Parts: sequence; structure tokens; C-alpha cells
Amino acid sequence: MLTISVDLRTGTGPWQWCDHEEGCWTRGEDRIRPLANPALEARAVTDGTSTLMVVRERAAGRASPLRSTAPVRVDAAVYARAVEECRQWPLQSVWIEAGPAGVRLQTGLGGVCPLYLAYDKGQLTGSWQLMDLRERQAPDRLDEREVMRLLTGHPRYGHDTLFTSIKRLSERSAAYADAEGLHMDYPAAAEHAQPSELVEGTGGVALVGAFEALVDHIYARRPLTPAQTATQLSGGKDSTNLAISLALRHPGLITPCALLIGGEAGPQQAARRRMVIEHTGFAPDVTVPAADHPPLAPGGLRRARPEAISPLDEPHLEAADALAQALMARGITTVVAGFGGDEVARVRRSDGGPVRTPQAPAWCGERVRDLLGEVNTGISPATVAPETALIALEVATPLLARRGLWTVAPFTEPELVRFGQRLPLEWKRDKRLLTERFAARGLPDEAVHPVLRENFGHLMNRAVHEYSSGLLRSWGRDLHLVEQGFLDATVLSETVERAALGPDEAAPYRTGLFLITAVELALRDL
Repeated sequence: MLTISVDLRTGTGPWQWCDHEEGCWTRGEDRIRPLANPALEARAVTDGTSTLMVVRERAAGRASPLRSTAPVRVDAAVYARAVEECRQWPLQSVWIEAGPAGVRLQTGLGGVCPLYLAYDKGQLTGSWQLMDLRERQAPDRLDEREVMRLLTGHPRYGHDTLFTSIKRLSERSAAYADAEGLHMDYPAAAEHAQPSELVEGTGGVALVGAFEALVDHIYARRPLTPAQTATQLSGGKDSTNLAISLALRHPGLITPCALLIGGEAGPQQAARRRMVIEHTGFAPDVTVPAADHPPLAPGGLRRARPEAISPLDEPHLEAADALAQALMARGITTVVAGFGGDEVARVRRSDGGPVRTPQAPAWCGERVRDLLGEVNTGISPATVAPETALIALEVATPLLARRGLWTVAPFTEPELVRFGQRLPLEWKRDKRLLTERFAARGLPDEAVHPVLRENFGHLMNRAVHEYSSGLLRSWGRDLHLVEQGFLDATVLSETVERAALGPDEAAPYRTGLFLITAVELALRDL
């Protein structure tokens, strides 16, 4: 939601708002720049000693003591109320308190847009794009636990990132920086509910109605402009349910969008989406065939601009960016996404998150195998939104923000998270609630129950066969991940040769080989 560059050794004097340079707070050479989007607001106050600068989602019909972008002088009581409002803000927010001794950054319900921080010799820099901090990155600064998590398919959410020199300001956490260093604090674990039983006499109609009312409440809290709002409508149960609710609130005004998967299930996806659109009532559709922008293709973003693309970015980055550009051309500024919908089908452990030790793919080196028992070390306490959703958002939202698009993820809202947690088990299985909601809205059975699985697997198979295997072959053993003991060069080479035989042969290895290639592309450009 912001970028920051502050010298904590020399910074003195008052903070001011400057409308030049796309709008930012300034103090000498120091800069704090909010992400520019109509869904967000930037506010500031000062008590004469400390300055509070806030970037947050706009909330509909909510009075606030924070009314100015420029730091208005207030007394201590008003300043304290403004800080407390930040802690209680019901939507996404980040705030900074800058005083004589240093700066303190905090997030409330953060997570939709990441914030990465780097500190070096009194200089604090930060951005929602990991690669904006590439001057603080180097192949010899890899965080070994994060590499292990990535290569074994067990990413975890917390302060650590792929580089030891960069930290993530995770949701509800705090960072304090002064001339001596950067300090990070996790919040208390969020409280979570377990599945419960329905009140006697409560049936599916009432449960579906409660879900619809809750989603409507989440939408009503934001002053959305319907003609500038799109909703992901891939055909999956999560995004489709959210899309239907939004379209019913604003008939004919909401833009549906999707990447088209093509392949064997492509016609089925297209037909199902068309049924939903015609039945519900949307603005004209925006789609991009994913096959037109394959991952890792020569000339694509990941290979043409490695200095700007994070290895953590969306795997189908090239196609997703083409869709983002199409939405931008339509005048869209906000995109509603279905991240976090799996919570309505998840049975949460009563004693916390996953603890099992992952299995290492055969190509992993001894360094990875030695770290497997640390997969849960140093991670965030239980988060408000599902950890899987926060990780997915971090992958998907930066590329949208680069194109001027803000993401709204209703399934990560605390009320809907708790609703999903408390669903009785029989309503979680196969996302029964979301399925029955389709039926309640009169959608035909072929729209609700697809025969074929719809995903991008066949496209990634081809990308790994055609592009990843070629890159890995050309690099041979000259890989940073091999040199540092994360990969076994011999086993990796054998696997690459199998993947090079064809898309079907690449299928069992597609995720691992893609990630290895993506990481190496980024590291080789540092």
C-alpha cells in the first residue's frame, strides 16, 4: 500500500505532503508514497513531536478524525484517538508513526497488498514490490528456510522472505526502525472457531441467506464505483459466488473477467461462465486466453524483465498481466477476487496450523533435507485471514497494483472467515454451501457441476517442457541453488531430461521445475 525511503541517521524537521512525484509525504530527502488508487485514502496528523501517516481502504459512511492528507497539527488527545482508530479500522490499513527517535510501522487487517522492508546502515526502504528492493538482494543472501519451504511446496507466512536482508510486515504486526536497526514484532495469535451445529429448524435456505447477507455487508462497507469494478469469474465456486452477489447489487454494471484455460476443458469453462453471466446480468466480459501468454516464454515478462519480476509472482504472470492491462484499458480500478474461499471447506486443527514435516523432492540437496524439521520455525502466529489466502494474495496482487488495480478479497474478511470456520462439517464437504447457493439462484446443473476439472495444468506442462527444460539445460550445473547445496545437480539434470521429452512427461515435475527456473532467473539478474 506504500513505498518508503527514510534515512534514520539524518532525518529531522516536519513531514509535509507534496502533490508532486505522484503525491507523497516528504521530509528533506525522505519519502513515503501511498499506493494511488480510488479505493485507498492517505491521511496524516501530527502532535508537533510525532507524525502519523496512514494508508488504508476507504470505508463507507464512517466518520474519522483523520481528514487531511497533509499532517494537520492536533493536540495529544486527538492524536491518540487517531492512533486508536488505526488499530480499529475495519478494512485494510498500514500506518506509520515518525518521531525524533525513529519510525514505527504497523498493519491492521493487512495482507491484501504486501509490504517488504529492508534496513541498511540507518536507511529504511520498503515497497509492496519485492523487486523494488533488489539493491538489498543477492544470491548469497538467500534465507535457507524460505528456500526449503519453496522447494518442498510448503510456503509459510511471516516476517521472513526469500532474502535474509528483506522482511515482510505481516498482518497485524509491527516494525520499529531507528539509527541502530530494524526490529519486528509479531501480534498475538488470532482466535479461531471450530465447526458448530445449526440451531434446530435451521435449514439450507437460511444458511444460504446468511451467507448472502454477510457478503452484501462486506461489499456495503466499501464505496465501490460499479462501472470501475471488475470481479474474477473463472468458473470456480469461490469467485463465482462473490461475483453473483456483486452483480445482483449492481445489475449490468460489474465487469466479469477471467483467464481462459483452453485445452480439453476450455469449452466447458466458457459455457459455464456464459451461463452465469447471462443468468445474473453483468457488464461486457473481459477475457484473455492464457495460452496466448505462456509462462517463461521468450519475450514474456519473466524473461524480458527479470529485474522487475519476483520469483514469488504469479506463475501465470504473463497472462495475468495481459488481463490486468485489458481491465485497465476498460477503466477498471478495483478487482474482487475469490482468495480464501477454501475456508468454507477447511476443517481447522484445534491446536493450530500444520506441523507435519514436508517431503523433499528427489532433486533437493542435503541442505534442504537438513532443514525439513524447521518448516514451522519463526512463522507468524495464527492469522485472521487463512494463511493460504495471504500467501496467494502476495503472489497475485502486486502485478495488479502495478497496473493500477486494487484487490478486494471478501473471503479474507474476519466475519466471513469466522462464518466459514463455524460451518457444520456436512456443509463444508465439497463446498456444499457454495454449491447450494448456485441452486438457490437458479443456475442450471451444468453450470454448477462441471464434468471436467478446470485448471492451467496443461499450460504449465507445456511451459516446463518447452521453456523451463531448455533454460535449465543451458545453465547446466551453473545454478545458484546447486552451488549453495539446495539442489542435487545430477538428479535435477535427470529430471530435466525427462521433462524435455514432452508435456505429459513434464507433468509430475511442473511445479518444482517452474519454481527452480523462476528463482534462478531472478538470481541471475542481481
